[in-house]
Amino acid sequence: MDEAAESRSTETPTGGAEGTDRRGFDRTALGYALLFSVPVWVGVTVMMLKVTGGRPLFLVLAPGLVLGGAVFALIAAATRGGYDTA
Repeated sequence: MDEAAESRSTETPTGGAEGTDRRGFDRTALGYALLFSVPVWVGVTVMMLKVTGGRPLFLVLAPGLVLGGAVFALIAAATRGGYDTA
């Protein structure tokens, strides 16, 4: 097999070499997004629970969900672009 044919056989459809194409939201990115957003959500919710005394429920849950969702979205957006080593 010649050198050109060998290089074509290891390329992915997007043109990068195998293992270097990271142009999507994969399980690792999902893991990191959850790893950082869930503790933010739980921490803010517990803090708001202590501050408000547990009432009203909307004021307890909403800030944690908003901030946790924002952290998740930030990490998802940061890992969406990926990298290309070619």
